[in-house]
Amino acid sequence: MMDQTTTTGISLESKPIDVSIVIPTRNRARDLRRCLESLAGQSYPLSRVEILICDDGSTEPLAETIKAGKELGLPLYHLRQEPAGPASARNLGIRAARGAIIAMTDSDTIPDRSWLGSLIDALRSHPAAVGVEGRVEASNQGEFEPLGEGPVNLEGGVFLTCNCAYRRSALVAVGGFDETFPFPAYEDTELAASISQFGPIIWQPQALVLHPRRPLGVATVLKKLHHWEYVLLMGMRYGYLGWKRYPVRYPRLRVALLSVIALPLSKFRTAWQWAGRSPQAALKLAGLGLVEALGALWLVAPLALCGNFRHRVRRLRYLDE
Repeated sequence: MMDQTTTTGISLESKPIDVSIVIPTRNRARDLRRCLESLAGQSYPLSRVEILICDDGSTEPLAETIKAGKELGLPLYHLRQEPAGPASARNLGIRAARGAIIAMTDSDTIPDRSWLGSLIDALRSHPAAVGVEGRVEASNQGEFEPLGEGPVNLEGGVFLTCNCAYRRSALVAVGGFDETFPFPAYEDTELAASISQFGPIIWQPQALVLHPRRPLGVATVLKKLHHWEYVLLMGMRYGYLGWKRYPVRYPRLRVALLSVIALPLSKFRTAWQWAGRSPQAALKLAGLGLVEALGALWLVAPLALCGNFRHRVRRLRYLDE
């Protein structure tokens, strides 16, 4: 096997492949090793699988992790690009992929033994479906409560790219992930919104992935303020904010009100509920709510109400054949 470290001219082995697993990563060598160990135990035969590690400009070395994965018998390929975000990293993998099905997870997840087989079986049982999403649970449930945050998908309709699979033909038809979404936020729901024009995305709860929750702090709250720009863009493109259950007629006003009032209030409400059980954590959460409200008033509301988004409503293509 040969490592691929360029974004163009990728030439992988010629053996037949059923499914390509795309894993974007950046500076998560230890987490990635644990993820690869889980993939090595998949019930689906690995002889017709390829695993594409899409390195988004890591500054810590991944060579030892890749080597350890190969020693486990995994068909690994290492693709590397300059830092451009997870949407771009996933497109890097999709371009190189040879499987008709593209499965996706993150480098810090633990896929269940039946994860890959469950996703593939679901797509093969529903020929009209363009994709399938699986169940996501916390690997460390309750560890940081009430100051923890992380992706969860228990009933479907969330479209997390840490647990999904799409037909490669549909991904190419839609043009891949929108690389103007530079953060690990809403690039997955934006893809789902766009690709749904070609067919349904089905729910497969038997495909389980565990994803860690992480502590919520000031840096995280401030970083998430930048995600509102992409929530607003989805409202302008599709008429809903992130997911179909949040339809919107006036996306600019709605984003401004949600960011400044509704989301901070939810933190205040949770802080009140935890005041008796964990006063210190509750006080910190209330403080984070105040930081969020002030930050949104300064950063999000002006952009939402006055920003120029006309040239960004049209979706660009990033995959062509």
